[in-house]
Amino acid sequence: MHVAVVGAGISGLTCAYRLQQAGHEVEVFERDAEVGGRMATVDRGGFRIDIGTNILLDNYERMKVLANEVGLGDEWFAFCSGAGGVLRDGRLTSFDPMSIRDIARYPGLSPLARLRVLLYLFRTWPTRNRLDFFDLSTGDDELDKVDAWSATVARCGLEVAEYLVDPFVRTFHFHSARRLSMKYFDALASLFLTRGGFVTHGFRGHMRALPRALAERVRVRRGARVDLVRRAPGGVELLQGDRSERFDSVVLAVPSAAAAALLGTPTHAQAKVLHSTRYSATVVCSYRVPLDVAGDFEGIWVPFRESAIICDAANEGCKGSRDSQSCVLTLCLHEEAAHAFAPRTDAEVLQAVESEWTRLFPKYFGQLTALHVHRWRAALPIYAVGHLTRVKRFWQEGQGRDGVWLCGDWLNQPWVEGSIRCGEKVAEAMS
Repeated sequence: MHVAVVGAGISGLTCAYRLQQAGHEVEVFERDAEVGGRMATVDRGGFRIDIGTNILLDNYERMKVLANEVGLGDEWFAFCSGAGGVLRDGRLTSFDPMSIRDIARYPGLSPLARLRVLLYLFRTWPTRNRLDFFDLSTGDDELDKVDAWSATVARCGLEVAEYLVDPFVRTFHFHSARRLSMKYFDALASLFLTRGGFVTHGFRGHMRALPRALAERVRVRRGARVDLVRRAPGGVELLQGDRSERFDSVVLAVPSAAAAALLGTPTHAQAKVLHSTRYSATVVCSYRVPLDVAGDFEGIWVPFRESAIICDAANEGCKGSRDSQSCVLTLCLHEEAAHAFAPRTDAEVLQAVESEWTRLFPKYFGQLTALHVHRWRAALPIYAVGHLTRVKRFWQEGQGRDGVWLCGDWLNQPWVEGSIRCGEKVAEAMS
């Protein structure tokens, strides 16, 4: 089978790699010069900076298998740094959620709030093996009928919603927990209970190392912009300007809006899932900071009540983005701030974010040197109430129709591990 994969993000590259291993002829079309999509790394000021995916987890089982296959096993390492924490009432409260014990003694919540979280985890225990965080199509669809904010307030109280659940969602997805299905969060709790806490890792070559290694093993046409994908006699046709190519099947491994724009005549099922998928936005701002100012921490969650601009901070020094005197500090914005800052220049955004960070942490005043800003208009898919069930039905009834397959984390498969699993899932279904 001759297959075209449109999009050289981690999901598309994984799909192409697995299809090639199964004996198919595969070509990957990527409009940009660089592969990887949101697994993106840039070089600025003598540092490597991850501007998309920021961490990987030790329980990324399929990712570790894939990394070993492409020769990156020795590049995989655990971050070694202080825990960081959650900002509350202007004070940083240490938090490193490695186990239930860490939650039980977390000082950022009152004793009653901690007890409520532990009771929630206890109630989740019997269903822990029925949910899969990296495939949200599994498990009870009844869980997809309420948002994470409302469910958390009802189960654990407002304090837990404001200072644990919402900051987590905003740190990793940039938007409010009000926009997230509680099924996502129940599946996350199951992951925590069955596969350990959040043990963070990375590659010594930074995030771009994995997609680059995969791209070396499949045929990638870089700078190849596809304009239209349509059904044709005996296959699927790709149009690039006035040039046309025919394939037996096409995998669209791009964000949903891009896939919708490419499909000339989508099926009803394709159109329904594509047009109902939404993405959050963020802006990533990176600065050089002296080591003695930054200190030793990995990450900081910033609740919306503490700042309406910044949602999290990452000390890139724990990945090696440092020299003898300084390291890289990366600050990400809440979705609301990303939209508000859209008309501003990069210089204005960097200045405003620096001002806000020094308000939160005065020791940084005059110590930040701007390095880079990146705007993600489609940062991460929003796993909204009801949408998980809609996508699940698409997998059952609409996937692969007319030789067109959809692929990516937005198909109920979060984060890098989910993206890789989606690529493998599509490749297996096609073979």
